[in-house]
Amino acid sequence: MSTGRRRQAIEGNTVRKLQPQEQPRRQERRERRPHRQERHEKVQYVNVLYTVFLAAASCMVLWSCINYLQLQAETTSRVKNIASLETKLEELKKENDDDYTRIMTSVDLDYIRDVAINELGMVYAQEDQVIFYDGGTKDYVRQSQEIPQSGDESLTDQILGSSSAGRE
Repeated sequence: MSTGRRRQAIEGNTVRKLQPQEQPRRQERRERRPHRQERHEKVQYVNVLYTVFLAAASCMVLWSCINYLQLQAETTSRVKNIASLETKLEELKKENDDDYTRIMTSVDLDYIRDVAINELGMVYAQEDQVIFYDGGTKDYVRQSQEIPQSGDESLTDQILGSSSAGRE
């Protein structure tokens, strides 16, 4: 049987042309078009959403990159500004130390003592005139009232405002 089919295909010098049935295929195409159209609309809708999403994502990435570059430039300028201010501070400290040393070396303490004793009549304090007390702060002492000059109380009691009678 298979040999007979071969003979039919081999017989003759021309190949037979088959006539295709065009109507059924056209009908199939017409029936498939609504499905293709729906798919095409869905694909277009998905493509539009995908394009919008990609555009939004690209804009966000671009904005982030620009923001990052601006912050980096701002940080760099601040670091340079801080470095220049530190350099200026060091120069001012050095200048201040030099001025302080110059002033301290220019002051003649012997001359000041001589003028105070000889011209202004100042004298050194006696040991009984020096009072030591715990003031709480080491910066300075503020006098809130005049020191009384009575002879009954000691100078310490007068300054501190306490009396020997109050202790008993």
